Amino acid sequence: MPELLLFPAIICACTAALAGVVRGFAGFGAAMILTPVFSAFYGPAIGVPVCLLIEFCISFPLLRQALPLVDWRQIATLLVAAAVGVPFGVWILAWADPTPMRWAISGIVLGAVLLLASGWRYTGKPVLAGTLAAGAASGFLNGLAGMAGPPVAFYYLAGAGAAAAIRASFIVYFAAVDLVALLGLTARGLMSVHVLLLSAIFVLPYIGGGLIGERLFKLASETFFRRLALVILTLVAVVTPFL
Repeated sequence: MPELLLFPAIICACTAALAGVVRGFAGFGAAMILTPVFSAFYGPAIGVPVCLLIEFCISFPLLRQALPLVDWRQIATLLVAAAVGVPFGVWILAWADPTPMRWAISGIVLGAVLLLASGWRYTGKPVLAGTLAAGAASGFLNGLAGMAGPPVAFYYLAGAGAAAAIRASFIVYFAAVDLVALLGLTARGLMSVHVLLLSAIFVLPYIGGGLIGERLFKLASETFFRRLALVILTLVAVVTPFL
């Protein structure tokens, strides 16, 4: 009945708006908010493609200001390494028990957060080996658990880059990762009419929240941006074992 659909629609719209604010401000972290809620109401086969599609759509209004700030060689290196890492994550996923793997990921992310919270920074120029390692780890975790974010977030936050450049890199990198994931879902026949309809409904509050987050970012300090990024990574670590 139509009234039974109203409650999940309202909850998901509010969730999309909140996730949009986070994505617009920090450049990452929205999937942690979107995916559990949408999957709970619509099931993973519908919820995950919807989340990926609306996440990708927000890239268009955010990319305009992000593109000039990005180191394209660095982004390209991360993406190539991520493409290599994905099959290894999928291979582990095929035979390993997912529960201990998720707890292990959670512990690694928390360890990275503690390291960053201690004030440690890599002050030198990023080396190729470090960039390749971050990209490969991102791809591995994406194939294993659909979590491309933590290694790349740690890679950028551990450096001395400005908040605007870090955020821009997040926006561009995750737009590319989302596009690859969407192509994969389409090839597997998961981009149904139902997915497209729900995406059309929820993309508006998501983009609206993203534009609000983008304006809030302009008012924030470098310190606040880095602290919020650490909070997001902490929440990712806490939520991961229960996904």
